[in-house]
Amino acid sequence: MKKRGKLDMVWLPIPDDIDILITHGPPKGVLDLTHDIESHAIVQVGCAALRRHVDERIQPRIHAFGHLHDEKGISNYGMFTRGTTQFINCACCDPAGKLKNNGFVVEV
Repeated sequence: MKKRGKLDMVWLPIPDDIDILITHGPPKGVLDLTHDIESHAIVQVGCAALRRHVDERIQPRIHAFGHLHDEKGISNYGMFTRGTTQFINCACCDPAGKLKNNGFVVEV
């Protein structure tokens, strides 16, 4: 796991004045649940540094990402709005790679 300062530097080049942000993975606490491999407990695995940058600095209208797919007992696919940002988990395949969900159409 990267240290907090290094992760902050990863997101720092993203401009403050963008409307749409697309990242591979989600910010911490936003459609980011999965099962821990060892304990099988449900855990949040999004990036805390990304969440700080999105919430405090970037504040895009839309933040789209994927990476975390639905799995037994967990649904990450979908939209979630917090403040002025609409978060969209666009992961469309199940863990086996089979198409499970359609994409999203968003008007801006």
